Amino acid sequence: MHIVMVRFRVKPDKVADFLRESIGDASGSVLTEPGCRRFDVIQANDDPTMVAFTEVYDNVAAFDDHKTRPHFSTWAKNTKDMLDGPAYVAECRPLFPQGRHAQNALGGGHVDPWSSYRPDAADHPHFRNAGLMVLWVPLPVKPERVNDFIQSALGDCVGSTREEPGCLRFDMYQDIKNPSELFFYEVYANPAAFDYHAKTPHIQKWRDTVKDWYARERTGVVRGKNIWPADNWNWSSGKPRF
Repeated sequence: MHIVMVRFRVKPDKVADFLRESIGDASGSVLTEPGCRRFDVIQANDDPTMVAFTEVYDNVAAFDDHKTRPHFSTWAKNTKDMLDGPAYVAECRPLFPQGRHAQNALGGGHVDPWSSYRPDAADHPHFRNAGLMVLWVPLPVKPERVNDFIQSALGDCVGSTREEPGCLRFDMYQDIKNPSELFFYEVYANPAAFDYHAKTPHIQKWRDTVKDWYARERTGVVRGKNIWPADNWNWSSGKPRF
């Protein structure tokens, strides 16, 4: 899988326009590109001008194909003057879950942890209320601690997806060009589920273990709501073993 993590600062008077254009690009990508598994659009709760994308493609070729599509060209043209500074873009590989079809931790068989589209999802305004709690989290790690950090964080990923009823996914990605830059991508059923997560033993253990392993202050976290897709699409990774 090839994952693209993107963050934008949008001009305050252009936020609504930017979100509308981004929904067009995201929906066009997931619904028409065979290699695009998901294209989530997130807006920060504490700062509406902060918007993030999490894009998942089958491979680099699928991402390259995305950039040739008319919905991408339209989005790029229409939003170029809406941004308040350059976008932050990181192309990543998945550390958790891994593979196109992850082994199911709760029994036999495999789960598809990536695809967001649900063809049978009801198309109703109630499900477009941005009811989820989503975290887009950059993790700058000291180079000499990257492997240790990953091993510790895997315990948090596994504990969150297996033990917490409200945690829909807890992905970890690694920047391909800058391997000491990691990301968490967390999705909770609602804000209360995130509060529940914050009190679990696995996150407490992880925090205590990695507290001195950051290369610099953690900034640029986008914590907020799902602008697209709707609440009733497939946000869950299942319960992958790896």
